[in-house]
Amino acid sequence: MKIAILERFDDVSRRCEKHEITGREDEVAVWDLGREWKGWRALIKRWPALVTKLLLHEPLSVNDRLRLLSVCFRTGGAQGGALAAAPELLGRVRRGQIERIACYSVKDFALANLLAKEIGIPCLELLSHQTKYFGEFGFELLAVVPYAYWLYRQGRLERTVGGIDTRCLYYFSEKHEERAVQRHYVPITEYPIGERGWFQYDLSAFPSSFDMRRWIPPPYREAFRDERFRWDKEICIVSNKVSDEYFPGEAQGRPTNFIGIQVLLRLIGVLRERYQVIYSRPRPSDISIDHQKIHELGDIEAVKDAFPDTMTIQELHARYSSLTFNQLQMRLYSSCRRFVSVLGGSAYLASYFGGTNIVLARRGWEVDCGAYDRWFDRFSDARVVAVSSDRELLHAAEREFLGRC
Repeated sequence: MKIAILERFDDVSRRCEKHEITGREDEVAVWDLGREWKGWRALIKRWPALVTKLLLHEPLSVNDRLRLLSVCFRTGGAQGGALAAAPELLGRVRRGQIERIACYSVKDFALANLLAKEIGIPCLELLSHQTKYFGEFGFELLAVVPYAYWLYRQGRLERTVGGIDTRCLYYFSEKHEERAVQRHYVPITEYPIGERGWFQYDLSAFPSSFDMRRWIPPPYREAFRDERFRWDKEICIVSNKVSDEYFPGEAQGRPTNFIGIQVLLRLIGVLRERYQVIYSRPRPSDISIDHQKIHELGDIEAVKDAFPDTMTIQELHARYSSLTFNQLQMRLYSSCRRFVSVLGGSAYLASYFGGTNIVLARRGWEVDCGAYDRWFDRFSDARVVAVSSDRELLHAAEREFLGRC
């Protein structure tokens, strides 16, 4: 079969691979519509020439020209490339030189849908039966994992692909592949809960609405229950990070959402009266890092010096060295009902395990859209309490975990 793969983006997380959706006997051609993208200023300059070329292209009818113009405008993320390639693609379809259209996602891909309709066979869509993602940990837990689990529940999941130490996130996937790709920012626009922009396809914000029709968080607590992670006292996990964070309009990244050493010691000092406190602050050697630089502040050493009975995630990993870092976290979290976390991946992971999760969130997309109040509890019916200052954090810990007003 003669297959045309239509691509809109360069990032490997948003592209097809020939072996993923085609067979040995297929004749495959890749059309990189996104390669035409040079920014909005360049597209605006080229727009009249591209539209003129389409409108004057022979031997298209007037109706064909208008239809192509409409679908190219509605092809999110690759309007310019769509305009440049649409007449030739339609011509090849009608001449029998293209017998099937394939793409990463049909969502907001009006040109791919029109060409598939012209052929009379639905698009071969990668996201209809598998996922592939090398983006930030929080976005993976927000959009990718719940969609993959939804596919699994529908009996449609064939394959999942992720970064290093992600197999446990997709424990339900019979075929999961880990690749040594550094995590980086990848938009989730094409996933079911993603929301497109119009002037710019990928919004620099979270969705304003939350579509749960194809979104089911996997039951991590039940899947990773492990009796080894029990102590005489009930456990409380304090998760932290000290990494550069980037915000729109700011070129320089800096740590923003983190618990400083003095507040951390006060927090643990209060919690250890009732709980076995476990301090989890991953070091670069523990996890697959992304573009956000991790800083060392001496917090782990300060905690151990002040409170030797507090366990660190590094100590536990040394004790259970047969587990990967994420496997350890999942098993440990399944035994916990009291979490303190900070805005980012740790807040998402903790919210998958029920109980109460106090989140220190000073600034970020989740704060801007009210995520902690609106939908963070949906990962597991957890009680999520967002605070924005050190003082609020300490008060919330005493109120929620110690019953003090």
